[in-house]
Amino acid sequence: MARSIKRTPPVVGPILGYDEFELNIESVLRDQLPNFFHSVDEAPLTYSNVQTLPVGAKGAYMLLHGGVPVYAGKTDSRHGFRDRLKRHWYTLQHRQRLRIEDMSFKAVRVMVFSNFDVETILIEEMRLRDSAHLTWNDSGFGSNDPGRNREGQEPAEFDELYPIDIDKPLDVIRAGKYNLRDLLVDVKEKLPYLLRYETDETGRRGNKVTYARHTVGHADQRAAEVDIPHDALTMREFLTIVIRALPGWQGTVFPGRVILYRENQDYQFAMEYFR
Repeated sequence: MARSIKRTPPVVGPILGYDEFELNIESVLRDQLPNFFHSVDEAPLTYSNVQTLPVGAKGAYMLLHGGVPVYAGKTDSRHGFRDRLKRHWYTLQHRQRLRIEDMSFKAVRVMVFSNFDVETILIEEMRLRDSAHLTWNDSGFGSNDPGRNREGQEPAEFDELYPIDIDKPLDVIRAGKYNLRDLLVDVKEKLPYLLRYETDETGRRGNKVTYARHTVGHADQRAAEVDIPHDALTMREFLTIVIRALPGWQGTVFPGRVILYRENQDYQFAMEYFR
Protein backbone atom coordinates (compact mmCIF):
# COMPACT_ATOMS: atom_id res chain seq x y z
CA MET A 1 0.00 0.00 0.00
CA ALA A 2 1.51 3.32 -1.06
CA ARG A 3 1.95 5.92 1.64
CA SER A 4 1.39 9.57 1.02
CA ILE A 5 4.36 11.87 1.67
CA LYS A 6 3.78 15.24 3.16
CA ARG A 7 5.84 17.95 1.40
CA THR A 8 6.60 21.39 2.73
CA PRO A 9 4.91 23.87 0.40
CA PRO A 10 7.27 26.42 -1.19
CA VAL A 11 7.28 29.93 0.18
CA VAL A 12 5.50 32.03 -2.40
CA GLY A 13 5.37 35.32 -0.54
CA PRO A 14 6.67 37.13 2.53
CA ILE A 15 6.08 35.54 5.90
CA LEU A 16 5.11 37.77 8.75
CA GLY A 17 7.97 38.06 11.22
CA TYR A 18 10.45 36.22 8.98
CA ASP A 19 13.13 37.12 6.41
CA GLU A 20 16.51 35.82 5.18
CA PHE A 21 19.92 37.49 5.27
CA GLU A 22 23.00 36.43 3.32
CA LEU A 23 26.31 38.11 4.13
CA ASN A 24 27.92 39.30 0.89
CA ILE A 25 31.54 38.68 1.82
CA GLU A 26 32.83 39.52 -1.65
CA SER A 27 31.24 42.96 -1.40
CA VAL A 28 32.85 43.46 2.01
CA LEU A 29 36.25 42.44 0.62
CA ARG A 30 35.94 44.81 -2.32
CA ASP A 31 35.00 47.65 -0.02
CA GLN A 32 37.46 47.05 2.81
CA LEU A 33 40.48 45.07 1.59
CA PRO A 34 42.15 47.83 -0.51
CA ASN A 35 41.70 50.30 2.36
CA PHE A 36 43.10 47.77 4.80
CA PHE A 37 46.17 47.27 2.59
CA HIS A 38 46.62 51.04 2.50
CA SER A 39 46.73 51.09 6.31
CA VAL A 40 49.43 48.40 6.53
CA ASP A 41 53.02 49.66 6.77
CA GLU A 42 55.24 48.41 3.96
CA ALA A 43 58.37 46.42 4.80
CA PRO A 44 61.59 46.33 2.76
CA LEU A 45 61.74 43.16 0.66
CA THR A 46 64.59 41.44 2.50
CA TYR A 47 65.14 37.82 3.45
CA SER A 48 65.05 38.61 7.17
CA ASN A 49 61.77 40.54 6.90
CA VAL A 50 60.12 37.74 4.95
CA GLN A 51 61.30 35.19 7.54
CA THR A 52 59.43 37.04 10.29
CA LEU A 53 56.06 36.29 8.66
CA PRO A 54 53.98 33.51 10.28
CA VAL A 55 54.75 30.03 8.96
CA GLY A 56 52.07 28.80 6.56
CA ALA A 57 50.12 32.06 6.58
CA LYS A 58 48.26 32.65 3.32
CA GLY A 59 46.20 35.40 1.80
CA ALA A 60 46.96 38.37 -0.44
CA TYR A 61 50.20 40.29 -0.78
CA MET A 62 51.47 43.33 -2.63
CA LEU A 63 54.88 44.29 -4.02
CA LEU A 64 55.82 47.96 -4.09
CA HIS A 65 58.55 49.61 -6.17
CA GLY A 66 59.66 52.94 -4.79
CA GLY A 67 56.56 52.93 -2.59
CA VAL A 68 54.18 52.46 -5.53
CA PRO A 69 52.10 49.23 -5.64
CA VAL A 70 53.21 47.32 -8.74
CA TYR A 71 51.99 43.75 -8.19
CA ALA A 72 49.26 42.00 -6.23
CA GLY A 73 49.28 38.26 -5.74
CA LYS A 74 47.93 35.51 -3.54
CA THR A 75 49.30 32.47 -1.81
CA ASP A 76 47.76 29.05 -1.32
CA SER A 77 47.98 26.16 1.11
CA ARG A 78 51.21 24.87 -0.46
CA HIS A 79 53.02 28.19 -0.79
CA GLY A 80 52.50 30.63 2.04
CA PHE A 81 53.79 34.18 2.25
CA ARG A 82 57.32 33.06 3.12
CA ASP A 83 57.77 30.86 0.08
CA ARG A 84 56.28 33.29 -2.42
CA LEU A 85 58.00 36.43 -1.16
CA LYS A 86 61.38 34.74 -0.77
CA ARG A 87 61.13 33.73 -4.41
CA HIS A 88 60.39 37.32 -5.43
CA TRP A 89 63.25 38.59 -3.25
CA TYR A 90 65.66 36.18 -4.91
CA THR A 91 64.64 36.63 -8.55
CA LEU A 92 64.28 40.42 -8.51
CA GLN A 93 67.92 40.83 -7.49
CA HIS A 94 69.02 39.50 -10.88
CA ARG A 95 67.28 42.04 -13.09
CA GLN A 96 68.81 45.03 -14.81
CA ARG A 97 67.52 48.52 -13.98
CA LEU A 98 65.90 47.21 -10.80
CA ARG A 99 67.35 47.64 -7.30
CA ILE A 100 66.14 45.25 -4.63
CA GLU A 101 66.60 48.11 -2.14
CA ASP A 102 63.70 49.90 -3.86
CA MET A 103 61.33 46.95 -3.35
CA SER A 104 58.98 46.49 -0.40
CA PHE A 105 55.96 44.34 0.41
CA LYS A 106 52.71 44.13 2.32
CA ALA A 107 51.10 40.82 3.28
CA VAL A 108 47.59 40.40 4.66
CA ARG A 109 46.29 37.13 5.99
CA VAL A 110 42.69 36.66 4.84
CA MET A 111 40.75 34.14 6.90
CA VAL A 112 38.06 33.53 4.24
CA PHE A 113 40.72 33.23 1.57
CA SER A 114 39.89 29.73 0.32
CA ASN A 115 36.41 30.67 -0.85
CA PHE A 116 37.17 33.92 -2.66
CA ASP A 117 39.54 35.12 -5.35
CA VAL A 118 41.07 37.87 -3.24
CA GLU A 119 43.82 38.48 -5.82
CA THR A 120 41.32 39.44 -8.53
CA ILE A 121 39.25 41.49 -6.09
CA LEU A 122 42.33 43.40 -4.93
CA ILE A 123 43.61 44.04 -8.46
CA GLU A 124 40.25 45.27 -9.75
CA GLU A 125 39.58 47.54 -6.82
CA MET A 126 43.12 48.95 -6.67
CA ARG A 127 43.04 49.80 -10.37
CA LEU A 128 39.66 51.48 -10.00
CA ARG A 129 41.22 53.74 -7.39
CA ASP A 130 44.40 54.42 -9.42
CA SER A 131 44.97 53.06 -12.93
CA ALA A 132 48.73 53.57 -12.51
CA HIS A 133 48.91 50.91 -9.79
CA LEU A 134 49.76 47.21 -10.21
CA THR A 135 51.45 47.61 -13.60
CA TRP A 136 53.36 44.32 -13.16
CA ASN A 137 50.14 42.33 -13.14
CA ASP A 138 49.45 41.13 -16.70
CA SER A 139 52.98 42.26 -17.72
CA GLY A 140 54.50 38.79 -17.76
CA PHE A 141 56.02 39.11 -14.29
CA GLY A 142 56.47 35.60 -12.92
CA SER A 143 55.23 33.91 -16.11
CA ASN A 144 56.21 30.38 -17.08
CA ASP A 145 58.57 29.18 -19.79
CA PRO A 146 56.91 29.56 -23.22
CA GLY A 147 58.73 26.39 -24.35
CA ARG A 148 60.99 25.43 -27.21
CA ASN A 149 60.05 26.65 -30.72
CA ARG A 150 58.55 29.82 -29.23
CA GLU A 151 61.78 31.74 -29.08
CA GLY A 152 60.47 34.04 -31.82
CA GLN A 153 57.75 35.40 -29.57
CA GLU A 154 58.08 39.00 -28.45
CA PRO A 155 59.36 39.18 -24.86
CA ALA A 156 56.97 39.96 -22.04
CA GLU A 157 56.68 43.61 -21.05
CA PHE A 158 58.29 42.97 -17.65
CA ASP A 159 61.28 41.23 -19.23
CA GLU A 160 61.79 44.10 -21.66
CA LEU A 161 61.70 46.66 -18.85
CA TYR A 162 63.91 44.64 -16.50
CA PRO A 163 65.95 42.06 -18.45
CA ILE A 164 67.98 39.44 -16.59
CA ASP A 165 71.44 40.48 -15.42
CA ILE A 166 73.99 37.89 -16.57
CA ASP A 167 76.86 39.86 -15.00
CA LYS A 168 75.66 39.47 -11.42
CA PRO A 169 77.44 36.77 -9.35
CA LEU A 170 75.39 33.63 -8.75
CA ASP A 171 75.62 32.01 -5.33
CA VAL A 172 74.34 28.75 -6.80
CA ILE A 173 77.64 28.07 -8.61
CA ARG A 174 80.56 26.79 -6.52
CA ALA A 175 84.19 26.12 -7.44
CA GLY A 176 85.12 22.55 -8.34
CA LYS A 177 85.19 19.90 -11.06
CA TYR A 178 81.82 18.70 -12.33
CA ASN A 179 80.14 16.47 -14.80
CA LEU A 180 78.46 19.06 -17.01
CA ARG A 181 75.05 17.39 -17.02
CA ASP A 182 75.02 17.26 -13.21
CA LEU A 183 76.05 20.90 -12.99
CA LEU A 184 73.39 22.04 -15.48
CA VAL A 185 70.67 20.23 -13.55
CA ASP A 186 71.76 21.85 -10.29
CA VAL A 187 72.06 25.35 -11.75
CA LYS A 188 68.72 25.11 -13.58
CA GLU A 189 66.88 24.17 -10.40
CA LYS A 190 68.42 26.99 -8.32
CA LEU A 191 68.80 29.82 -10.84
CA PRO A 192 66.74 33.01 -10.24
CA TYR A 193 65.58 32.93 -13.88
CA LEU A 194 64.91 30.26 -16.45
CA LEU A 195 67.62 28.09 -17.98
CA ARG A 196 66.47 25.63 -20.65
CA TYR A 197 68.81 23.24 -22.44
CA GLU A 198 68.58 20.51 -25.04
CA THR A 199 68.05 16.93 -23.88
CA ASP A 200 68.15 13.58 -25.67
CA GLU A 201 65.45 12.65 -28.13
CA THR A 202 63.33 9.80 -26.78
CA GLY A 203 61.01 9.06 -29.69
CA ARG A 204 58.15 10.47 -31.73
CA ARG A 205 54.49 11.14 -31.17
CA GLY A 206 53.11 11.51 -34.66
CA ASN A 207 55.29 14.12 -36.32
CA LYS A 208 56.51 15.56 -33.03
CA VAL A 209 59.88 14.61 -31.54
CA THR A 210 59.81 13.92 -27.80
CA TYR A 211 62.65 14.70 -25.42
CA ALA A 212 63.92 13.48 -22.06
CA ARG A 213 63.46 15.36 -18.80
CA HIS A 214 65.99 18.03 -17.92
CA THR A 215 67.52 15.70 -15.31
CA VAL A 216 68.52 13.27 -18.09
CA GLY A 217 70.25 15.91 -20.17
CA HIS A 218 72.05 15.22 -23.42
CA ALA A 219 74.80 12.74 -24.31
CA ASP A 220 77.21 15.64 -25.01
CA GLN A 221 76.57 17.04 -21.55
CA ARG A 222 76.95 13.68 -19.83
CA ALA A 223 80.30 13.14 -21.56
CA ALA A 224 81.74 16.56 -20.66
CA GLU A 225 83.64 17.62 -17.57
CA VAL A 226 84.10 21.25 -16.55
CA ASP A 227 86.29 23.06 -14.04
CA ILE A 228 84.65 25.97 -12.22
CA PRO A 229 87.58 28.16 -11.09
CA HIS A 230 85.89 30.09 -8.27
CA ASP A 231 82.65 30.54 -6.36
CA ALA A 232 79.88 32.87 -7.47
CA LEU A 233 80.47 32.90 -11.20
CA THR A 234 78.31 35.16 -13.31
CA MET A 235 76.09 33.62 -15.97
CA ARG A 236 78.40 35.19 -18.57
CA GLU A 237 81.39 33.33 -17.13
CA PHE A 238 79.37 30.14 -16.74
CA LEU A 239 78.16 30.13 -20.35
CA THR A 240 81.70 30.77 -21.60
CA ILE A 241 82.94 27.68 -19.74
CA VAL A 242 80.01 25.54 -20.86
CA ILE A 243 80.35 26.44 -24.54
CA ARG A 244 84.08 25.59 -24.47
CA ALA A 245 83.10 22.11 -23.26
CA LEU A 246 80.35 21.70 -25.90
CA PRO A 247 81.68 22.36 -29.43
CA GLY A 248 78.85 23.10 -31.84
CA TRP A 249 76.50 24.30 -29.10
CA GLN A 250 75.12 27.79 -28.58
CA GLY A 251 74.02 29.72 -25.53
CA THR A 252 71.42 32.41 -26.17
CA VAL A 253 70.40 35.09 -23.69
CA PHE A 254 66.87 36.49 -23.97
CA PRO A 255 65.41 39.26 -21.80
CA GLY A 256 63.82 36.72 -19.45
CA ARG A 257 65.73 33.45 -19.89
CA VAL A 258 68.79 31.59 -21.16
CA ILE A 259 68.74 28.62 -23.55
CA LEU A 260 71.50 26.16 -24.45
CA TYR A 261 71.10 24.11 -27.63
CA ARG A 262 73.22 22.32 -30.21
CA GLU A 263 72.61 24.87 -32.95
CA ASN A 264 73.95 27.94 -34.73
CA GLN A 265 70.92 30.17 -35.03
CA ASP A 266 70.05 33.85 -34.74
CA TYR A 267 66.88 34.94 -32.90
CA GLN A 268 65.03 38.22 -33.36
CA PHE A 269 64.73 39.00 -29.66
CA ALA A 270 68.07 37.61 -28.39
CA MET A 271 70.31 39.93 -26.38
CA GLU A 272 73.57 37.95 -26.61
CA TYR A 273 75.03 34.75 -28.04
CA PHE A 274 77.75 32.42 -26.75
CA ARG A 275 79.30 30.22 -29.45
